[in-house]
Amino acid sequence: MHLRKLLLVSLCVLCVSCASNRPSGYGYDKDIYDSPENQYKIGYRYLLGQGGPINYSEALVYFNKAANDGNRYAQNELGYLYAAGKGVPKNYHTAILWYTKASAQNLASAQYNLGMMYADGLGTPVDKNKAMELFRKSADQGFAPARRALGQ
Repeated sequence: MHLRKLLLVSLCVLCVSCASNRPSGYGYDKDIYDSPENQYKIGYRYLLGQGGPINYSEALVYFNKAANDGNRYAQNELGYLYAAGKGVPKNYHTAILWYTKASAQNLASAQYNLGMMYADGLGTPVDKNKAMELFRKSADQGFAPARRALGQ
């Protein structure tokens, strides 16, 4: 019976530790945890609801930290959140700003997303030539939606 209680307590501690979004216990290294890559990963978990419910507001917090440190994936996700109005009011101008930053770092999905903004005139005048240029850059990296947009 005593062993059973000990096992139950250990299991509860493990579950609580795994459920938290911050590492606990031994070996916590703030510099590694707070890296832009890890901030992005935490934001992505909130965006998709991995390990808990979807939380766009928390995703926004972590993506902002990573994006402001230059993480191109977080910049692209911020573009999505603003374009879709997830966790923030819909703002195409801000979406374009973040997509542009990620696109400048040669992220194929951001180039495609930015191309869609130009193609549809979301937050910018319609510019089919700019859209096609961005689709080409993205398709050249093998991004399938961009290839489809170009009819390839």
